[in-house]
Order: sequence, then C-alpha cells, then structure tokens
Amino acid sequence: MNYLTSTRHLVGVGLALLGLVAHFLGWLGAWWLLIVIGLYVAGVLLTPARTRIDLQLAQESSIDELTAELGRFVRGLKGKVPPELLTRTQGIATQLQAILPRLGTLEAQGDPNAFTVRQVITDYLPGTFKNYLSMPPALRSQASARLGKSPDALVAEQLDLLSSTLERVGADTVKGDADALQANGRFLKEKFGKPDLEL
Repeated sequence: MNYLTSTRHLVGVGLALLGLVAHFLGWLGAWWLLIVIGLYVAGVLLTPARTRIDLQLAQESSIDELTAELGRFVRGLKGKVPPELLTRTQGIATQLQAILPRLGTLEAQGDPNAFTVRQVITDYLPGTFKNYLSMPPALRSQASARLGKSPDALVAEQLDLLSSTLERVGADTVKGDADALQANGRFLKEKFGKPDLEL
C-alpha cells in the first residue's frame, strides 16, 4: 500500500495539524516546529503498521487487481485460440467472477478454496496456455503420437478440469453461506421466537 494513504501517515498528519493549530493559537512558543514534527513522528510510531482498515483496503484492492488481471488475460486470448477454447475460458472467468466477491471472507476464514481461486487466476489458467501459445498454430489441432491427442484437446481437458474445480469451490461457498444463514435463523428463533402456548 502507498505510504501516503496508510493509516500511519494519516494519523501522523492529523496530529501534526493539531500541533500547527496550537502554534497559531500561540500555545507552543519558540519550540513549535520541533513539537509539530514530534507529533507527526509519534503518530507514525504509535499507529500499528497495518490496521484492520489498511488490511481491508489492501484486500479490496487485491481483489480488484485479480479481477482486472483475469479480464486482461481472457481478452488477450481473442484471436489467438480457437473459439471453443475461448468459450471454455470465458466460462471459467464467469465462474471466478461469481466467487471473487467472497474471496476476502474465504481468506479471513482460512478457507483453502481462497488459495485455489487465486492460483487459478495467477498461475493455473495462464499456465494452461503458456506452452500452447508458443506452438505454431498449424500444429495445435494435429494429434501427436507422443501426446496421444492434439494440443487443442489437451488444453480443452485442462480447462474442463479447472471448471469442475471451480464448480466445487462455488458449491462449497454457497453451502457455507447456507449454513451461516441457518445458524443465524436458529439464533434469531432462540432470541426472539415466541414460546409455544400450552393448552
């Protein structure tokens, strides 16, 4: 995170401004400049390096960056891969976009699915196409005796595997939300539900 927007810097500036106000009111005397600088330094040193607000902003920024990175990658494939592979990749992007808004919560819960989602965007999906795109386009659709199938078919299989993995991650996320919703319902019923009337 940029230091100028960090909580440490903002607290230091706030205290320094209070010092300047005190100076203009005539309360600090000849040592006003050292006091103002001291207030800024105290604010920086006494504020935790990364507060909860800093972490939340960094997390939101990180998710925005992942979303942008995913969009750039998919757009970069247009015209470079066959339509069926592009369609599969766009489907994976749609699955990821449905999960990304929940990524921060998953990470806070220590859910291993959060790592999977990040890796799909930053490593697994680009890695699937890395060697493929370095091959001459004319050879990508031809079956290889060594591979047993064409590079197009291999990439399609790998994309299907990523898609099924993300389908499971999405199902786990929905199940977690449903479990939390049920738990909240039980809490509300216990707290506010009316007891059954005895006849």
